[in-house]
Amino acid sequence: MSSSLRTVVEASRTELVEGRSRIRDMHDRGVEGLRICSSLTSLVDGIVIRLFDASCETLPASQAAELRSQVAVVGLGSYGRRQMAPYSDVDVVLLHDTLDGEHLTSLIRPFSQSLYDVGFDVGYSVRTADEAISLAHDDAVIATSQIGARLVAGAQRLHEDFRTGFGKQMRRRPSVSCEAILDARRTERSQYGETVYLLEPNVKRSPGGLRDLHLLQWLGFVEHGDFDFDRLRLLGVLGKLEHRRVLNARSYLLRLRNEMHFHAGRASETLNRAEQVRIAEVFGHTNRAGLLPVEHFMRDYFRHTKHVWEMIRRRVAALATPTRVQRLLDPVVGRNVSSDCRVGVKNVSLTTIGKQSIQNGLLAVLDVVKISLEAEKTLDHAAWSALLLAAPECPSKITPVVAEKFLQLLDNPLTASGAVRVLNELGYLEKLVPAMKHARCLLQFNQYHKFTVDEHCLLSVRMATEFEKRSDPLGQAYRDVKEKRLLHLALLIHDLGKGFEEDHSEVGRRIAKEACERLMIGERDSDVVTQLVHKHLTMSHLTFRRDTSDPEVLLRFSEEIGSRRRLRMLFVLTCADLAAVGPDVLNDWKVEVLSDVYARTLRLMESDDSTHDGQQLAEHRKQVFEQLKPSEQKDPWFQRQLDQFPATYLAGRDLSEVAVALRRLKKLRKGETTAWGQHLQETKTLEFIVSASEGLGQGVFSQTAGALSAAGLKILAADVEVLADDMLLIRFVATDPSDPNLADPTRLDRVSQAMITAAGSDEPPAFPKVWGQAAAEASIQLSALPDEVRIDNESSQKGTVVEVFTFDRTGLLYKLARKLHEMGLTIRHAKIGTYLDQVVDVFYVTDREGKKIYDNARLSNIRKEMLSLVERGEA
Repeated sequence: MSSSLRTVVEASRTELVEGRSRIRDMHDRGVEGLRICSSLTSLVDGIVIRLFDASCETLPASQAAELRSQVAVVGLGSYGRRQMAPYSDVDVVLLHDTLDGEHLTSLIRPFSQSLYDVGFDVGYSVRTADEAISLAHDDAVIATSQIGARLVAGAQRLHEDFRTGFGKQMRRRPSVSCEAILDARRTERSQYGETVYLLEPNVKRSPGGLRDLHLLQWLGFVEHGDFDFDRLRLLGVLGKLEHRRVLNARSYLLRLRNEMHFHAGRASETLNRAEQVRIAEVFGHTNRAGLLPVEHFMRDYFRHTKHVWEMIRRRVAALATPTRVQRLLDPVVGRNVSSDCRVGVKNVSLTTIGKQSIQNGLLAVLDVVKISLEAEKTLDHAAWSALLLAAPECPSKITPVVAEKFLQLLDNPLTASGAVRVLNELGYLEKLVPAMKHARCLLQFNQYHKFTVDEHCLLSVRMATEFEKRSDPLGQAYRDVKEKRLLHLALLIHDLGKGFEEDHSEVGRRIAKEACERLMIGERDSDVVTQLVHKHLTMSHLTFRRDTSDPEVLLRFSEEIGSRRRLRMLFVLTCADLAAVGPDVLNDWKVEVLSDVYARTLRLMESDDSTHDGQQLAEHRKQVFEQLKPSEQKDPWFQRQLDQFPATYLAGRDLSEVAVALRRLKKLRKGETTAWGQHLQETKTLEFIVSASEGLGQGVFSQTAGALSAAGLKILAADVEVLADDMLLIRFVATDPSDPNLADPTRLDRVSQAMITAAGSDEPPAFPKVWGQAAAEASIQLSALPDEVRIDNESSQKGTVVEVFTFDRTGLLYKLARKLHEMGLTIRHAKIGTYLDQVVDVFYVTDREGKKIYDNARLSNIRKEMLSLVERGEA
């Protein structure tokens, strides 16, 4: 490199740093995002042009003239569009006029090297115009990078020839070009999530992000020869509302991306939870109306990306041109099903009268949606656009006919989910249920819920309707619900009370009552919907936080719910709510446990006999006794142990298996421990049984729980029972993330042996390090949910209930159980669950004599010690 070029490079490097700093000051003062991007592009342009000129000056005069006249430096991508982020790549193609390879290299080497030396991240290629056009024909990613290509330096003639040829090629077969572009975008989007409502979206590549704004421009260029949003508006491609929304989204997303780049000092596109919290403060959001600053911020983000994503979906639908067969059949097979609608081979369209009718009120809108869903055909692009544009001015008045029409849609499992989804996307659902407006795009800032409040509620309706296909008790319960309109309405409303300072179940109760009044639902049915919404967490909390083998627990629950009809709906609602939280939240094990609670509560209601379960347990014990050998039946040890065997172990288990377990326990010597495991195929879980002779007060539970966690298993539930002669029986239910298909037959034996070893040791377990675990735990702590310890002496006669709410972390159950052991407590029962970002570990404890804890000073100390443990982060 010549000294003169080196001087320019060094000066340019300084200019780049100082220029970015100056532009960051502009950004910090609130200058609009597009202006910041334009300023950054101008900064880079100035440097690139100077480097090009300086490179020419290092060459002999003839070669310099050749470089200027036969090479064009063309900006691509965001650089070409003048929308560079602070640390975007500088994407350029050097177009040349069929120069010889070695000669070309000698001409451009000083310039290309100088780009890297300045400190740019360069995307760099050298092609003839014909090569660039040909490559774009074969590769949609290359093609889209060249839309918006802009001459930066060099031969204008080359650039103009390229632009002309490239434009002709892209528009020669526009439908083919558009489909190739859409395919490339689908591939990219699939790597970053298929929904707008991602917990940690990529502002560039996730649905509704900057890349989808680019997609609108690319499609505009192919179909109409222009990619500028203002000119597309003048061409009639974008409506007035669409134009305003797309400009607002671009301004917002560019500002957001600029902030992320400036703060990171590098290219940064992923909006992780820490960034969300930080940017919410930078953008001036505060705690208000029951929402955290970050929830206000993410609601804004989701609103913009949702609008962009809806536009993309409409554009894709508009591009779906009818097939030749469809064009031939539509006039023959298509039919007017009302004065408003025509049903074709593939789509439902609005008649001229229909376009007028939807302006007049909700009845026509509901009719159109009903026809579309019952015909199982989508609304065509024109109908969708007309409905969308009519929504803001549509009267919100609810007549008895409108209310009944909406409730009929909710009543039918084939239309319920689709109806609320379409009505929500078009903007009509909030006119029927006004509380939907508050929930729209409302983030739940935790790792537990994967969707916004409105999306979760809509999804829960869909999940319920899908239960109809199940062949288990859950499917039967859904099919047995006669008034499905009430169930589906309760699901639609159940979480709409979130985002207020008051408990969301209390707010939800009022919302449910108001919605029922608005929809003219009678008082009896209104009470059902209101109770379902108000108590929608009751069955889940009871099942996963309380000892449901205690008859008193189920008796109180049955009295609280009041009727079989309501219990059935609450069971289905609980499962649908869990299923709509996120993938795999409602697993087979949870369905089985909830189904058991449902069945036993239903029996209580049907027989009005709280002794039924006790009688059934006695019968099971009798049958197990009959499985024993005559010599074992004569041994009083077997009868003593069997009399104490817990219902949780006997229920649903092969009776011969119980007899085998008793024989295992009989072989134990004083102080010995045994353990074994099995696959529970129906629930895709593992069950481990641990028994210790005279194990009471020895810390066996904490040590064996620690061994399970150290082996990488996730504990779902644990039961601890003290049998006769201080024989300890512990049952763990767990999943194995490292072997979800339970393929390793030796795994059970190895884990069982590790539990036996741990039971005889005071050494803490060595928990494995998992890649990304520390970052994940740090992210969870951002949820700002407080650590909490609750003590309940009313729920159970068997023990004092200690509930610990804290963020999840490795070995938590072991450390909590160990602390309880060190305080002289015996764990009689344990439940492990997840709620929002927190785990809820529930322990039923007694003193060493098996008695509940009543001393207030001791109860206070238990709470203090457990809270201290989790607040210090030691647990």
